[in-house]
Amino acid sequence: MTAPNFQQKTPLQPLYCNHDCYWIALNEYYQQTQRQEILAKWTEAEFDSYVVKVLFEKFGDKLDDQPLRVLGVGSSEGNQETLQLKKLKTKFSQISATVIEPSTERISKYQDMVRQNSSDITRIEYSWHNQTFHQFVTSMKAGQKYHFITIIHAIYFVGEVEDSVRKLYELLEPGGIIFLIAITGHTGMGFLMKTFPHLALEKQTPSATTEPQRVKTNYFTNSTVVQSILKKYQMAYTHASSYIESVDLTTYFTEEETTPDTKLMLDFITMTVKFHESEPGEIFNQVMDFIKRYIRVKKSDQGDDKYYFDTECDILVISK
Repeated sequence: MTAPNFQQKTPLQPLYCNHDCYWIALNEYYQQTQRQEILAKWTEAEFDSYVVKVLFEKFGDKLDDQPLRVLGVGSSEGNQETLQLKKLKTKFSQISATVIEPSTERISKYQDMVRQNSSDITRIEYSWHNQTFHQFVTSMKAGQKYHFITIIHAIYFVGEVEDSVRKLYELLEPGGIIFLIAITGHTGMGFLMKTFPHLALEKQTPSATTEPQRVKTNYFTNSTVVQSILKKYQMAYTHASSYIESVDLTTYFTEEETTPDTKLMLDFITMTVKFHESEPGEIFNQVMDFIKRYIRVKKSDQGDDKYYFDTECDILVISK
């Protein structure tokens, strides 16, 4: 499908350029899609076989008194990363965890969680970096390598994707693993951004985030793009699993007044501040036509129709 060329009377503001609006929408997205719960279940059931076992076979008898070096890219509040570290510490006596997170608020919450659960994460030494991936790479010590790198739904924020994937691979020790999760390019948000790339690419606006670090954003990036890069450079990887993130847009299709939660979901899947309340125009109409085309209708327990917009996500395990 050729990307439409639109004219809109009122400029649309990218969601990721408004810090407060972005996190409010993301938190609602987490609740509706149950992303955290889905990934926690996967980590409990599969992370050992795909990651812990492999890393232990590669490095278990080679580290001696050295720690397993772990790098978290875009770690946010650390919910999934902490679960992974707990799994890793069952096999490795020492772990050095380097955390990169440009949001001051999110990294502070991660630090608070570590302090509150210090007894659960003994033998883990943390290094905190409140900066972007690009800033970290620019300032890091030459020759630094990691045994395990985790980047969960953060590949959209690292800048030019091909250079970033190559840099991540360069930072990996031979025998190490990159654990990457991203939306696919053929469903939901990934397909929407592929069809309307003007929504996906970063725009400079006066209302840019007040965060001290400017995050380069490219929601056009998806797991399909990442896999093509991995194949291009012959980087070995396994497609470990896929899962679906579903948002409920029922009130937009069935009610006279769209609920605030549904409006937030429209903001998030279009990456646009107050998308539902923007002045109707060609962009709005054609984006909503696209969403309607890919809506999944399901009967609720009460027998009424529920309208869901589904985004498939891939879990990739990249090895060196």
